[in-house]
Amino acid sequence: MDKQVMTSEEGIKVQVAKELVQFRIRNGFTQTQLAEKAGKRQSQIARMESGRANVSFKTLDEIVSRAGGKIAIKIED
Repeated sequence: MDKQVMTSEEGIKVQVAKELVQFRIRNGFTQTQLAEKAGKRQSQIARMESGRANVSFKTLDEIVSRAGGKIAIKIED
């Protein structure tokens, strides 16, 4: 995984999108399967994974936790 410093909102959205894709693939889910577990539409998952959606921490946590994962945030100096 890249250890790039994200300084912009756009960069953070891209990083969250990458993390969501990697989580889904690691756990063997298709977008449709992840959406079903999370109570979302496949199109919502696709938008999140593309970095085009503004995703709240609450929504991201709901998706990840319903699929058996957890969110960890790291703030660096």
